[in-house]
Amino acid sequence: MKQPLVFLLLALMLPPAASRGADLAATHATESGRSGIVRVVDHGLVDGRGPFLGLGVSYMTALWRCRHDRERLESDLRFLSRQGFNYCRILSMVGWYPAWDGLEIAPVAFTNRVGKAVEAWPDYWQQFGTLIDLAYDRHALRVQITIFADAQLMPNKSDRIEHLNRLLANVVRGREQKVILIEVANEAWQNGFPGEPGLADLREFTHYLADRTDVPVATTSNHEDEFAKVYRQSAADIATWHFSRDRRPDDGWKPVYDCWDVGDLPGFPPVSSNEPLGPGSSVASETSSIRLVMAAAFAYTAKLPMYVFHAEAGVFGKTRFEDTPSIGSFRHLLKMLPSDLPNWKRNDGKQPEAPFTAFAGGQPNRYWPEASAGRDGCVRNIGSRRGDRFVCVPIGIREQGLELEAREAVEFEAFDPLTGKVIRSLSVRPHERFTLPPGDGGLILKGRLRGNGR
Repeated sequence: MKQPLVFLLLALMLPPAASRGADLAATHATESGRSGIVRVVDHGLVDGRGPFLGLGVSYMTALWRCRHDRERLESDLRFLSRQGFNYCRILSMVGWYPAWDGLEIAPVAFTNRVGKAVEAWPDYWQQFGTLIDLAYDRHALRVQITIFADAQLMPNKSDRIEHLNRLLANVVRGREQKVILIEVANEAWQNGFPGEPGLADLREFTHYLADRTDVPVATTSNHEDEFAKVYRQSAADIATWHFSRDRRPDDGWKPVYDCWDVGDLPGFPPVSSNEPLGPGSSVASETSSIRLVMAAAFAYTAKLPMYVFHAEAGVFGKTRFEDTPSIGSFRHLLKMLPSDLPNWKRNDGKQPEAPFTAFAGGQPNRYWPEASAGRDGCVRNIGSRRGDRFVCVPIGIREQGLELEAREAVEFEAFDPLTGKVIRSLSVRPHERFTLPPGDGGLILKGRLRGNGR
């Protein structure tokens, strides 16, 4: 008779099964994910567990799904976390353009561009907090909040400032470690902040937020303004920017290397590749796994601390994340690259700091777009160094492979970016030449300098 009584007492002491499942999920997320408030140190991201690379994914309908399709939301977050992503980019409001018909996120009542009236969500702030808690506590995903996706929903400046205040008070406060970044607006020039007055408000709002929260703050990507006009002498901690989607140059590799020019500008914040070319993206799309993964690897090596995978499933959600081309190809990337890579000293592959000289068509210090016709070489081979350690990311390798010559004695491994497997392991002397296989068109090289060449 004593044994059943013991079991009964234990059962009474335990929370309900559903609650236990939620607690276990939260514990798992905390143990497997990151903790502590995110800080920007030099060009890198750091939290309570040290430096890390931000690998995000667009999920613009996340707040809508939290209110209207919680089962799909949880399934999506679970799947994205398992693919290696550590944050998702969500919208605080949307619905001005008719493309969002039926998917509106409404902190206030508004009438959209074509005259449709949309009621405010009475539970807006509750749903917002719930979304962030679900993403972080259960699935180890932080969120990037993009506030004014469609600022036309609240055209008065005083209402916009009130929204900022309520966002900080109702959503961010107490959840600081769950938010990786707050971005003032999405492509602001076409979403409610036109011209010079709009840019002035954007910079003012960035300063306003930065003064009131420890969470990193960004402004916007303004295609109609120069990068410098938005971010020079700005209060922003991160510069969110949307790079080229032009696939015509260099066999489609321009969207991969387009971030180089802003990756290390003195006097500017470090940059996030915030809405790059991806599967089902507008204007143009990309489904090549090697180009998508190398775009992230290239960005980190170019000193960008954040990269967002951008696909149709994360915009309107007409397709599923599970069916998105290449979405499972990023899972090995963060294991291959040093977590503090954006704080290393970068090189363009031709500078003296580069460990190798690249050849194309038999010509040294040339990439194949610069060389005579041939079927070897690469489009770029940028790298980064810290002490005796180095990383190189050759992209656009042609079918006859990539000939390199060591400038110093080095030992290194060449990784397949899509599998994380070592495909070559070499130890070479100064001025020794060798040829790497093309793989799928890109490689990740990691190694050390051997100093005296022994």
